[in-house]
Amino acid sequence: MALNFTIKKSSSDLSDVTDTSDSDNNFSEAINLFKIQRKKTGISLEQLSKETKISRNVLIAIENGWKKYLPEKTYLISMIKILEVKLNLDTGSLKGLIARKDTLNKISRFKFNFINIDFLNSWIGSLLYIIFMLLSILALNSQQKYLIKINSVSTEPIIIEETSKNNVNIINNQ
Repeated sequence: MALNFTIKKSSSDLSDVTDTSDSDNNFSEAINLFKIQRKKTGISLEQLSKETKISRNVLIAIENGWKKYLPEKTYLISMIKILEVKLNLDTGSLKGLIARKDTLNKISRFKFNFINIDFLNSWIGSLLYIIFMLLSILALNSQQKYLIKINSVSTEPIIIEETSKNNVNIINNQ
């Protein structure tokens, strides 16, 4: 006998689902309105790009519904206002183009690739540099403590004895 348990979604989860479907509908309606009105006025994408000073690539992204190629929201709002005036549309008729990015589905993970770290211009590189320098100072400090402990640190110059000089001369002559 199988037991079926239903998981009740909270009201906030349900509102997110309806919000995304509404925004998708508004987005597709705005795309269709843009296409139809551009064709009615007989303006090509190149001509519209020149007259509105909006990149042709952005206009192509709007017409094809490519959300990931649309600019940031602040830029897109000003572009929509210009397009509405140029295409003789009502104010706010293309507001559906302002789509929410699907950031909820993407999980941000900290990726650490040692090869791709820019040591002078990134915070990760700076942090690694500081850690490396501190470890180097600690290693040198511990080495100096060890040398002091065994009394091997001296300020006197090294003097070669006469017998060792003669041995070096004999080796060099052979």
